[in-house]
Amino acid sequence: MKKTWLLTLVSILTICCVLCFGYNRTWFIDKPVLYWQAFVRESAAHASREDVRRARYGAAYAFCMTIKDSVEKGHIKKDALLLFEPNGYYKDSLHTDLHMPEPALLYYYTGLRGLWINSPGVGNANYLVRIREGKVTLEPILSDGQLKRILDGYRKFTPML
Repeated sequence: MKKTWLLTLVSILTICCVLCFGYNRTWFIDKPVLYWQAFVRESAAHASREDVRRARYGAAYAFCMTIKDSVEKGHIKKDALLLFEPNGYYKDSLHTDLHMPEPALLYYYTGLRGLWINSPGVGNANYLVRIREGKVTLEPILSDGQLKRILDGYRKFTPML
């Protein structure tokens, strides 16, 4: 019995020594300790699940949920294909630090399909997602000519991440 306690004490002290010095200390403070502190803050805040998700996943999640709300308010079919304005357009033309989420993130968070202006299958896009003055609007693409004009207008901007 004494050997068990002694071995347990030696093991605990060894783990503490490893985690308290050098690189391991930095890693331990940066990863598990910060994660635990964030978990305690979220638990104590009594926030809703949606508020916790917005805080944890950041601007991309909030933006995807705004697009989803716009789709629901506009009574747009769930199988619509959304065309994103390129991030280069916001940076170079509007001089804002706004970033559209990746189409994969939109699908992951909402189940809606989106694509960039240089994606394959861009000819099937139904709606153009625009952001103006903090509001998300979905403009229907009614013809191939309209889609061509939209794509031509955005070709000089890169859909960077």
